[in-house]
Amino acid sequence: MTQKCVGADLMANEIAIKIKNKIQNQEYQPGEHLTVRKLCKEFGTSETPVKQALNQLVTTGLVVAVPKCGMKVRTFNFQDMKNNWEARLMIEQFCAPFAVEMGRRNEDFMRQSQSLLDQSNAEHDVCIQNYTKENFNILHESDRRFHLELVKCCENDQILEMYENLNAHAGMFVGYRYHTPESLMEVKRQHSEIARQIALCDVEGVRHAIAQHIYTTIQIYRQTMV
Repeated sequence: MTQKCVGADLMANEIAIKIKNKIQNQEYQPGEHLTVRKLCKEFGTSETPVKQALNQLVTTGLVVAVPKCGMKVRTFNFQDMKNNWEARLMIEQFCAPFAVEMGRRNEDFMRQSQSLLDQSNAEHDVCIQNYTKENFNILHESDRRFHLELVKCCENDQILEMYENLNAHAGMFVGYRYHTPESLMEVKRQHSEIARQIALCDVEGVRHAIAQHIYTTIQIYRQTMV
């Protein structure tokens, strides 16, 4: 890859991060058109990195490409999010026995899982102590990585692709209006319980902990979004 291409990719990544932050901070509203011309003017750049950035955000589920209408900020409604969470539950529970087996035979997996859990717990603690939109938005990526590590245990590329294409964590930022420090404490506890059940090599325990975690999330959003 040429130096020019590398530079363009880096610029596209930077623009994607800026657009993502604006969506999460609701500076760009759900359903709002994201025109290339407007974004080029806003970020002072050419069309190519802006188009690349928008395409990146389409793959993460924050932006949707609408035929003949261009790019729009995705609108997150409860039913869509519930559908994604239930699909995610099905996949994660399917992967539970693989995670237990991986935990039995692979110390690196257990160390990596614990490291991801520790990072997630630390970010939850910060947000619990200082409940701000900025701190809440930081949680999503570590949460996604923790759950993704479990799904990777099935060692099935097609299942992994299906899981990532759900983009089930994409709309979690809207939860700032619905979560509380108390509910985040419960999320933190549930993450720890999933990890504990894996360490105990209890497949049904892992499945139950995952179900409790996801259905708790669904209930929090149901009570406030519907």
